Amino acid sequence: MLNFSTSNYLGLANHPRINKKAKDTIDDYGFGMASVRRVCGTINIHKELEAQITKFYKGGDTVMFACDFDPCGSIFESLLKNVDCILSDELNHASIVNGMRLCKANKVEYKHVDMHDLEEKLKASMDKRIRMIATEGVFSMEGDLAPLPEIIALANKYDALILLDESCATGVIGKTGKGTPEHFNVEG
Repeated sequence: MLNFSTSNYLGLANHPRINKKAKDTIDDYGFGMASVRRVCGTINIHKELEAQITKFYKGGDTVMFACDFDPCGSIFESLLKNVDCILSDELNHASIVNGMRLCKANKVEYKHVDMHDLEEKLKASMDKRIRMIATEGVFSMEGDLAPLPEIIALANKYDALILLDESCATGVIGKTGKGTPEHFNVEG
């Protein structure tokens, strides 16, 4: 049975191989560190997982977070100031919305996957030092995809950064599961 009301998109939560690996990991490491990494530190399996993800994406460094709410807050708060602007799809996940709330950047919503509206808002924000377009690759509640090629074109045209949340796309779409960039053949 597949349960589409959870994050178990691929039905792997009860897969025998995954359950066995989870049991083996508990035997080797216990039930966990009893807290997040920033409290208890980094151990070898963190680094091993990050190395595997970096290899899978053939990219730069990977940093894993315990919760999808942590990366957005960390990125927005560390990169953006009150002279900057985040342009967010109006149907973005709460992790993006809450991350935006933590930083001092101006927040602007554009209509869901409406590239004309996004472009108008990019034009209106040209006085900002940094403009960052924030979007999910696959929208968690709707299941539709961000028009990534068009977003990239607009980001290039208006010198904006892109924050692409691939939480619901990784392992789900793209020929090898690399998500929205692979699906649209815009891997960089």
